[in-house]
Amino acid sequence: MFTNWAILAASEEPMFLTPIFSPDFQSENPEKKFAFFCYDFTLEKGVVMNKIFWLALTGCSALLALDGKVIFESKCASCHSSYIPLGQLINNAKHNNTILNIKAPTLNQLSFGMRLNVGDRKADEDSQRLEVEDFIGTYVDTPDRNKSVIPSDMTRFFPDMPSMKGQLDEDEIEELSNYIFDYGEEMIVAHSAPVVSWEKAKELAAKEHKIIMIRGVLPFCKWCIQMDREVMVEKEVVDALNKDFVVVKMDVIQDKLPLGMKSLGTPSFYFINSDGKTIIDQMQGYGNKEEFLELLRKIKEDAKN
Repeated sequence: MFTNWAILAASEEPMFLTPIFSPDFQSENPEKKFAFFCYDFTLEKGVVMNKIFWLALTGCSALLALDGKVIFESKCASCHSSYIPLGQLINNAKHNNTILNIKAPTLNQLSFGMRLNVGDRKADEDSQRLEVEDFIGTYVDTPDRNKSVIPSDMTRFFPDMPSMKGQLDEDEIEELSNYIFDYGEEMIVAHSAPVVSWEKAKELAAKEHKIIMIRGVLPFCKWCIQMDREVMVEKEVVDALNKDFVVVKMDVIQDKLPLGMKSLGTPSFYFINSDGKTIIDQMQGYGNKEEFLELLRKIKEDAKN
């Protein structure tokens, strides 16, 4: 049954541009490499036109925006994989890391752990980012397994992290922490079914004869977050939603549910027929992949009646 869903358990990487460095300039600071490359290019090619000069600077700025990823790949990726779905990671942990044989927590685990366990999730995002930056700065200098942001049953088989003291300056820690902070949410978007507005959903549902599913959530709802990370990114779920549903996501405090429906709490689900007027069902609760897929099958059957 959907109404008594499961207990809490302890997303391919997006494509980014690869920065090009000047081959004759070595620096531990990616920013300096970028700056030297652009400056060296303009000198050697004799570029004097203002327009081209500013285009070159703009190109450098675009590359500089990738610093967090560059730092992760150069300083962290030898141990930390980028994205592995949490379902696979949980199963791997149950088998003592004998399935994946990874060396350390993945980047999406780190991102989720930081957002969940560092700072106040209910505060403004900038404040939490600063707290995450401070945490990472301290942790890379003096790693402590007891202060890990990831549950011990997911990390017990990993060796202790060595200190990276002196390997990252303040600017690099800031860029790295922002990259880690954003990564998990970017993976959720990249690996989930598309989310549209209510008005767009009505248009698509009528045109494609699909059911509208509204997800009622809150930014700090633990079970909403877990569904995003463990259920909504699963391929079978994404395929089922893309085939027969149009997905809308609403904050149950800030957004007004349509058709006179009232919030049931979070996470909650509201299913409307393709006519955009007929409520099929509405319910509240959390479930795993199998339970959610069964719910979708039931809703499809109910919609036929």
